[in-house]
Amino acid sequence: MDANYYWANDPYWTDALDKYCELKGKGKKQFVIDLEKLSEVISNGDGPAFKLMDAMVSVNALEGEDGHRGATRVLLAMLVRLEELSEAEKKRPNR
Repeated sequence: MDANYYWANDPYWTDALDKYCELKGKGKKQFVIDLEKLSEVISNGDGPAFKLMDAMVSVNALEGEDGHRGATRVLLAMLVRLEELSEAEKKRPNR
């Protein structure tokens, strides 16, 4: 991870957070995550687990005086990304 990394400057998180707000505004009530498909990619070196770790490290390092408010935002964005991952994996041929 880059020493200057901050989750709020990363479109992976900010775009997903924007999508979360949009979906919630349209009345979405739940996320569906395919656990089988997720298990195939979750631990990849650049996969969701490591992206989440980097984001949370930046929250801890840079938002202490602000109550670590980014932690909640990162979690909500991750829900969007996990559902997208599940949907994308379902659409792949020969699956």
